[in-house]
Amino acid sequence: MQSFNHIFRHHNRSWHSLLLLLFACISFTGCGVQSTPRVVTATPTLVLSEPVVTLTPIPTRPAGDILAQITRGPDNTFLATHTPIPTVTQSPTVDITNTPTQTIEPTETLDPTITPSPTVTETPLPTNTPTPTATPQLPDLPEVLQSPSISQTIRVPILMYHYVSEPPEDADKYRINLSVEPDRFRAQMQWLKDRGYESVDLYDVIEVLANSGEPLEKVVVITFDDAYIDNYEIAYPILEEFGYKGTFFVPTEFIDFGYEGYMTWEMIEEMAAAGHRFESHTKSHPDLSILKRNDHVWQILGSQETLAAHIGYKPRFLAYPSGRYSDLTLEMVETLSLWGALTTQGGTWRGFHDRYEWKRTRVSYGTTLKDFEVVFRE
Repeated sequence: MQSFNHIFRHHNRSWHSLLLLLFACISFTGCGVQSTPRVVTATPTLVLSEPVVTLTPIPTRPAGDILAQITRGPDNTFLATHTPIPTVTQSPTVDITNTPTQTIEPTETLDPTITPSPTVTETPLPTNTPTPTATPQLPDLPEVLQSPSISQTIRVPILMYHYVSEPPEDADKYRINLSVEPDRFRAQMQWLKDRGYESVDLYDVIEVLANSGEPLEKVVVITFDDAYIDNYEIAYPILEEFGYKGTFFVPTEFIDFGYEGYMTWEMIEEMAAAGHRFESHTKSHPDLSILKRNDHVWQILGSQETLAAHIGYKPRFLAYPSGRYSDLTLEMVETLSLWGALTTQGGTWRGFHDRYEWKRTRVSYGTTLKDFEVVFRE
């Protein structure tokens, strides 16, 4: 320690030199302890380099496949390095190359796209084209009819039919009364033909009244209510036989829902294409006399739009279901710009101002030719 103080006083070294001296003294005094330096020197020894040196020749040695797959870690433990793992990846590569070859086969399914399905879609087009042929037959009248310059009343019988068929054995009195036997219906059409009567529709009548035209002579309007299937199966062929056109009032929901005993839209479209008229009989055949304003719109306008989608033009006439209506109904048919409406009351004279209450002549079961002739004498 005296030598240390002497050196410090006379040489005045830097703090760095002082620290070096202190370290040298400490190491000199602790040289008697042998365990500490052995621990320090044991860890930094390059024992770790042994696995590195032994690793290099392992891949190059041809012998000992097992030894080539084993390496030793720093702690002299053995670690398995399975180098053949990349060889496993070769097997899926083969599978992958095989799967695209299989996907080429489904490409052959593109051939069905050449099937003549487009030709099938083209074939219905000619069947739908006859439907708009009824459109040019509409008179050139405004959407809302105006009062004519000259008011007149003309005589045009409007016949009213329902069923054209034999009533079934279990038919009630209503079904019987609404029926006309096919032979009797044919005889009535024959009677009209023999006397030179021509069939017209309601558009012909309103056009004459709205334009103050010449009265129609020896004409008749033939109407059918409810769109029963016998109208298509029996009445339609007989009308065509005599060259007459009918006017059919349709409750559209009955057709939409496919009710049994009623025509289908395909039948209606066929007949419309042949020149027959189809007009509104509301949607569900309700009692209009008890309906509110919104219900009138739904029943009348709704049926018009449905019919228009199938016949190619917007129908402008309405037949009151069961002949029932109210003052509100009369207001609504005018508000909805209908050109006319028909009742079930009897009469043959027509005017423009009573066009929403045009009367008809009911033809029912048991109507004889004498009864039929009376209608045209009034």
